[in-house]
Amino acid sequence: MLTSPGDLTKDGRPDLIARNAATGAVYLHKGTSTGRLSSRVKLYDNWKTYKKIIGAGDLNGDGVGDLLAQDKSNNLYRYFGTGKGTFGSRTKVFSGWGASYNAVVGVGDINGDGRADLVSRDTQGTLYRNSGNGKGSFYGRTKIATGWQGHKRLW
Repeated sequence: MLTSPGDLTKDGRPDLIARNAATGAVYLHKGTSTGRLSSRVKLYDNWKTYKKIIGAGDLNGDGVGDLLAQDKSNNLYRYFGTGKGTFGSRTKVFSGWGASYNAVVGVGDINGDGRADLVSRDTQGTLYRNSGNGKGSFYGRTKIATGWQGHKRLW
């Protein structure tokens, strides 16, 4: 699993989060001025309980990227970035969320309100937008397209 929540270290460069499939360990790879990634730094052990980890962008307007994680019970959690390459403690955003989603992507601000949004695809190929509320959560979903079942992944 690879995702980019944006700038986690307040250096103006996007960073990368990677999860090892075998161990569940989560690592930060900082973006550098040379266009390369720095050596990995371990952030968490054994995140196997999460089926999806989403780089969501800046969900609360503090200029630092944030993560979302969906567990196997379909609870969606938020981890605010600290600006130091780490994350604060998790907060539950939704219970029973997205059981039918086979893809979820942090897409930035697609509705033009200045807040980070999510796009999700269900198993029938319907795309939904959850508009960010600017406080670390999202409004209810809005259908934005159909016929996307033929695409293997969303980026």
